[in-house]
Amino acid sequence: MASSHVPERQRGKSKVKSGCRTCKLRRVKCDEAWPVCYRCVSTGRICEGYGIWGGGGDHARRPIGINTVRSLRKFFAPTLISAVSNDEGRCLEWFTYRTAIKLPGAFHFGFWGTLVFQAVAKEPAVLHAALALSSAHKRDILRVDSSALARFPYEQQHFILQHYGQAIHHLRPHFSAPDNWSIRVALITCLIFIYTDYFQGHYKASNIHLQNGLRLLNEFHARSNTIDNYSLFKEPCCDSVDAWIIQAFARLDVQAKFLGQGSLYLNFMLDDGALKSIGPGLTFQTRNQARQYLDRLFNHIFHLNQECHDRPCLGDQQHPSDILAKQQKIRHGLDFWYRAYKISEAYMKTNAPTADVVGYLILHIYYTMALIMVDNCLWPADESRYDAHTTSFDWIIKKLKYLRDLSQSPALSEIIHYSDMSNSVGDLGALAAAYYVAIKCRVRQVRHGAVEYLNALGHHESIWNAPLIMTPATERFPTTTPRGTMAP
Repeated sequence: MASSHVPERQRGKSKVKSGCRTCKLRRVKCDEAWPVCYRCVSTGRICEGYGIWGGGGDHARRPIGINTVRSLRKFFAPTLISAVSNDEGRCLEWFTYRTAIKLPGAFHFGFWGTLVFQAVAKEPAVLHAALALSSAHKRDILRVDSSALARFPYEQQHFILQHYGQAIHHLRPHFSAPDNWSIRVALITCLIFIYTDYFQGHYKASNIHLQNGLRLLNEFHARSNTIDNYSLFKEPCCDSVDAWIIQAFARLDVQAKFLGQGSLYLNFMLDDGALKSIGPGLTFQTRNQARQYLDRLFNHIFHLNQECHDRPCLGDQQHPSDILAKQQKIRHGLDFWYRAYKISEAYMKTNAPTADVVGYLILHIYYTMALIMVDNCLWPADESRYDAHTTSFDWIIKKLKYLRDLSQSPALSEIIHYSDMSNSVGDLGALAAAYYVAIKCRVRQVRHGAVEYLNALGHHESIWNAPLIMTPATERFPTTTPRGTMAP
């Protein structure tokens, strides 16, 4: 009688047709947990889910309010949809089709496109935080329409506070759990809290959340190195859960540092070899990757600027050799970055208004700012050095005006903006650059152009609020300075 034994190598691995896309690609057994499998989550991988996230479709074009349940089924399990109230469902729909699309501005990445939806579906803390953020974001357009805001201000604020508090309640157990997923949940929730406070104008609270999140991220990095022998920063531009969380915090930290409110907790990024990775042969596959490298260069500039503040150089005294070497390395890094930028820009081969065109234009503006900053950071008290950059300041304002016109074009409004939303975003845009020109340029004509530009805007860009920054921008140098002369 023939043996029924089948050699092990002939059996092969059993296929799980209902497994997540990530496990299928890896050809491993999927535990099929919903909405994301534990095998992916426990190893820090992106679980592509079960057909509800991984397609990358243009869901933002779908209308709001036609059929909430049907639109949410594209992203969330029926159990979650049935568990939320009608108001919560509409708010979750707004978050899905408006907030998560609008907040990244011109630089969409996996945190808002994939990770946040997985966390919302899996973790009550993130769900309630997302509902609070969505309501605050929706309230921002009501702020523009004051009559609409006056009709139900208290209900809107009560909804935000209710879910903000519930998010904190559900977050508490994660603080006592030492596992990586609990830390990630805390970081994701913290990020959502930051944006919620930004949109409400609670800048002190948002900065506290930012500092706490950066400190937790720093501890997570140290723990990963010590316990798991895993560095979060070996591949700074890769796609992973941790890389997306880091990227989200790094973006906020850079914007805060433009206002002098940055953190000391993210300086470990200075040791991740970012400058060594920016050299000959550097290329950018996407505008988002170019943004990540530029953010890291800005971190080095801010750090060098702080060093020069701590040990200023008097008069014509020579700076220490280590300071000069750091400045030169940053300059080389910016030079290599710009070469890669020009190559990437050439590949677009279009002058049509697209998200790529907007993104690369914003990057070019901030690259120009970086050149000015690194040239002057060794002499922080000598503002006369900015006079050598008047041409660059003027170029920045001209490009910002072009960016404004471009963003208002009908073709682009169909890509990154919708008629039922305000212009506010949660990421880098025009405000920081215009503010920089307004307070640093000493030529009245150029500076006045920057102030006028800010005065015409009324939206938020993360920590940046156009109406609020107008006061220091106009008080910095009175506009009575004669045209073409230097302000005192």
